[in-house]
Amino acid sequence: MKALFVLLFLAISISLILACAPEKPKEFRAVAIPEGELDPEVWGKAYPVHYEMYKQMENPTPAGKSKYRKGWDTDKIIWDKLSEFPFLGVLYNGFGFGIEYNEPRAHYYRLKDVLEIDSSRYKPGGVCLTCKSPYAPQLEAKYGLAYYNTPFREAVNWIPEKHRELGDSCADCHSAKDGSLKISRQFTLGKALQTMGVDVNNIPHQHMRSLVCAQCHVTYIIPRDQEMKPKGIFFPWQGSKVGGITIENIIKVLKSDPSYAEWKQAVTGFKLGFIRHPEYELFSNNSIHWNAGASCADCHMPFKKAGGFKVSDHRIMSPLKNDMRPCLQCHGQTPEWLKQQVLTIQDRTVSLLIRAGNQTARAAKLFEFTHKAQEQGSQIDQNLYNRAKDAYIEAMYRLIYIMAENSAGFHNPTEAARILSDAYAYSSNAEMILRTALSKAGIQVPVKVELELTKYLNNRGAKKLNFKPEQEFKDPYGTQQNIEALLK
Repeated sequence: MKALFVLLFLAISISLILACAPEKPKEFRAVAIPEGELDPEVWGKAYPVHYEMYKQMENPTPAGKSKYRKGWDTDKIIWDKLSEFPFLGVLYNGFGFGIEYNEPRAHYYRLKDVLEIDSSRYKPGGVCLTCKSPYAPQLEAKYGLAYYNTPFREAVNWIPEKHRELGDSCADCHSAKDGSLKISRQFTLGKALQTMGVDVNNIPHQHMRSLVCAQCHVTYIIPRDQEMKPKGIFFPWQGSKVGGITIENIIKVLKSDPSYAEWKQAVTGFKLGFIRHPEYELFSNNSIHWNAGASCADCHMPFKKAGGFKVSDHRIMSPLKNDMRPCLQCHGQTPEWLKQQVLTIQDRTVSLLIRAGNQTARAAKLFEFTHKAQEQGSQIDQNLYNRAKDAYIEAMYRLIYIMAENSAGFHNPTEAARILSDAYAYSSNAEMILRTALSKAGIQVPVKVELELTKYLNNRGAKKLNFKPEQEFKDPYGTQQNIEALLK
């Protein structure tokens, strides 16, 4: 009788425990989508929970939660990066980014933002659709060379009218057959991975959760023909390896072929390549989170429960704007503590960025001073000049690399600091060598090189800034102001 009572008690206890246990999240059953279907609405009928989160990217991201990547508060506010970092007005003069360079908004706006910027930014042509439209793989396969060099507005008209402002699609990252992750842009990322010896048909799932982002959140080169028209696109990963794509090797690739020089810097007259949003490269280069096995999706698309299902959050955003919820999956500290760690890292990175940026701009202006002296008949030691030019270009590429990367250093703090420190050193060396060459030629050099920021920022096309000199420095640690004071 006692044994029966014990068994009955255990049965009741187990029933109560099971009744109180949280419901196990349901798994989504894969649904086949017609092959080649790019319309998110069609995908949404099969995956409604994901689709509802995806649609939220049309809405403003939470305001005031990110210090350096503000995003946008309403559809009327777009943050101007040239105002935030005025030295870029000097360095990007001669390129589209020197006319208009805005803080990116959500994926929903990635094509709309391009369509709405200053028309001078359209010069590259249809190649700009590579990361702005889900139709890019189809268009590249259909039109070949014409895809790259057809005027941008004409190339947009190749897209079905309904989707001429469509930023992204489920098909960018997912297989129509079973919803699994896939690389849709084989003509860029697929080829780049193969150059590093990666079997694109046998990629671990966790790595794929970063690689689908690496289709666009990377830097790329647009080679030009003799008329400066685009003739292709590729990622400069040749000679690198997964987990070790370095800025040094990217610069080596950029300098290996004159056709990779996409623009002419007005202040120096140098033909340069360009570096764009290298989030994957910086993050994957031996960062602490990469080495811990984290993926892009772990932080920007954390798992959540929605409608009884466990799903990745398809409203992609920074953890800062998500109240640090993704970080709490691994870290035991409070959201407030974690946020402060992020901001501290970003403050230090931005402080280095401003110092390196202003120093590189000063070196650029000194080259301008040197060129004017040459035009007036001064003989400049060519060996010294070439050494200064080499140092300057090394600095410029490193500065652009971190400037274009969208985490303000957080994706890899130690590497970001190393790169910016080297940029400052290279640009300082360029200035020192130029001063030596000018002094050798008997030319008096001003102690302080003026950046003339208003000249560049108040005269840049339709969107003028009316820049005020007192806005010049926003160094969070005040170091740059102290350096400037010492030079007076």
